[in-house]
Amino acid sequence: MPGTLLARRQALGFMVVGALLFLNAAAGYAQDDGGWLRAKSWGLNVAYGSTYRHSIQFYSLLPRIGLFLPRVIDEPLAQYNVHGQWVVEPFVSYVTDASDSDTEEAGVNLVVLSLRYDWGQPLVPFIEGGAGALYTGLRERGLGKHFLFSLPVGVGLEWFFTRTTALTATYRFRHLSNAGMSSHNTGLNADFYMLGFSYFPHR
Repeated sequence: MPGTLLARRQALGFMVVGALLFLNAAAGYAQDDGGWLRAKSWGLNVAYGSTYRHSIQFYSLLPRIGLFLPRVIDEPLAQYNVHGQWVVEPFVSYVTDASDSDTEEAGVNLVVLSLRYDWGQPLVPFIEGGAGALYTGLRERGLGKHFLFSLPVGVGLEWFFTRTTALTATYRFRHLSNAGMSSHNTGLNADFYMLGFSYFPHR
């Protein structure tokens, strides 16, 4: 049992390190002003989540980097004060379960699309959604596997206390499943409540 726990935590560590290395590589490439893949924002969120069943709770840390959309998409949206970005979001969570021992999860959301309605006002609403993948230590629960896919969607509000820096509050719904890779695939839904900050250097 200790060996299994150690192997699981090592795997989670490798996933977190890999996601952060990817984040760093994306940030480095984003310095190339000749391309459209440039950093639009940086941020960090903390989150609390709970499931609809099984009394599972999540305590999460989510760093993120937002990347500009291609100009052919970005410029038409900006005419209506709508600003979009793709978001790379690695995350790690401490998970508590009423019936099992506590565990962890780690993964990354790579295809999060965030749309903000911003004409320079202090309070900026946004919506976001996307997909991701993660490794979880949760057992049973109809999940079938430890490697899962996630579908997060959310709404939120940014309060810009300076021209470029905002405090962020987000509600997010997340669905987990193994996408049919196992015969057991009832999935798991959770509500997440997130607080953090965002920095938009080009705002």
